[in-house]
Amino acid sequence: MSNIKKYFNLGRAIINPTSLNKDIEKHISDLLNYLSEHKKIILESLYPDCNEIEKKLWDEILNNKKFLFPVNLHILNFIDHHKPNLKLIFKYLNFRYFFFLVSEKKLNTEYPPYLLIEPVSTCNLRCPFCFQTDKTFTKKPYMGVMDFEFFKKVVDEADNLGVGAVTLASRGEPTLHKNLKDMLKYLNTKKNIFEKKLNTNATFLTEDLCYEIFNSKVNQVIISADHYEKKTFEELRKNSNFEKVVKNVEMLFDIRKKIKNPLTEIRVSGIDYYKSTDKEKFKNFWLKKSDHVTIGNALERWDTYNNSEHPDINDPCEYLWDRMYIWFDGKVNPCDADYKSMLSYGSAKENSIKDLWNNQIINKIRHDHLNSNRNKINPCNKCGATFK
Repeated sequence: MSNIKKYFNLGRAIINPTSLNKDIEKHISDLLNYLSEHKKIILESLYPDCNEIEKKLWDEILNNKKFLFPVNLHILNFIDHHKPNLKLIFKYLNFRYFFFLVSEKKLNTEYPPYLLIEPVSTCNLRCPFCFQTDKTFTKKPYMGVMDFEFFKKVVDEADNLGVGAVTLASRGEPTLHKNLKDMLKYLNTKKNIFEKKLNTNATFLTEDLCYEIFNSKVNQVIISADHYEKKTFEELRKNSNFEKVVKNVEMLFDIRKKIKNPLTEIRVSGIDYYKSTDKEKFKNFWLKKSDHVTIGNALERWDTYNNSEHPDINDPCEYLWDRMYIWFDGKVNPCDADYKSMLSYGSAKENSIKDLWNNQIINKIRHDHLNSNRNKINPCNKCGATFK
């Protein structure tokens, strides 16, 4: 697949992210109608530069009013925010189709569509379902902070390649980095990165940081919160303070209300560790402070190295094709279930992202997954995640 150039000309939001939840199918229909209304300019000015795969997408959109990939709340909010910048919307939909195909078809590409960059590997919490409870992990050489100049190098390279999405998060809590606001500002200067996300446990959100999140046009803030009652919350989020976290999330939500036409979605994501959470109560509690709420069961994968093997789980892992994790020290990894980097395939300090993405190590892992040998790779054989 050819390199898909991206554009990031920030516009004004047309609808609030919260309102999109009410009737997503109607918004998808409205988007298809909007694109059909601009069929002539798309065909004359944008379509000719497409590769064959992209043309297939636009033939379906313009002729049959259908998308060839799932369109979700996040995609709709991005597009509504950037109307009437048709060129940007066109390129963004190409990127989303590219991302979908890479995952779905296990396509080998020149560069990863998606980067997860780790500002820090340390965390202030000790959640029982997280690898931060592994005492062999929470010490050197695994603990550290990403150098800001190295961060800029990674972002520059990603922008030049055409990486369309970046999340600041991985094994640690990003808000512990003293330069996080500068990281967000720098990421926002890049015109070829569509989606910018931040994961946080919200314990260290400040008013200044909240404003920077919105000013830097972060697309999503994903808040990790696992309950709606203080006792259980603080058991699951060990070392946290329930009232402080709730206050901080409310602050983030309230500041967004003050800003006209914000791009940023606020999401709450939880783990039903005891498998007894009243999911309706959880949803109702956090939806008052966010746009979207999800809660799921804890995956065994967070304790990867001590898990039993899963000989029955042998489908290829999509992460091998659609994303790259870059740790604070430059190591690149297929995923954070392998939090001690047994499957690391090099260093972004020593090699380019492009060279790393198709080197012999990662291609061998991909080959083994495709040939039903995932259950012979340690620690892939101990990961309970399935993509069927």
